[in-house]
Amino acid sequence: MVNKYDKEINALCEEISKNGDVWELYYQRGYYYFLNNEDEKAKDDYKHAVSLGLDFIETPYYSFSNSNSKRRDFLLPEKIMVFLVLLMVIVAIFFQLASFIAKIRGVL
Repeated sequence: MVNKYDKEINALCEEISKNGDVWELYYQRGYYYFLNNEDEKAKDDYKHAVSLGLDFIETPYYSFSNSNSKRRDFLLPEKIMVFLVLLMVIVAIFFQLASFIAKIRGVL
């Protein structure tokens, strides 16, 4: 069964056979293997890309240790949590400012 990533993987395999060892090609193919749930092949390509010069500090390196790394179901709750934290900070600042103004008015 052919899925949506097989076309990209096959095209990158052809590019690698034509151009030889180019870290960008291995990096891209590793990414498509990662999306295709072929983690071992993705790891091998990422390792090879690093050996060819990939700076994994500058370029995103996809995690294989987190079982949820491909499932971003928790993305919306994360955004909601960030929004709530920011809202709490804004409210806290507002109350601190209101308290400060009340103290100043009491002194004057």
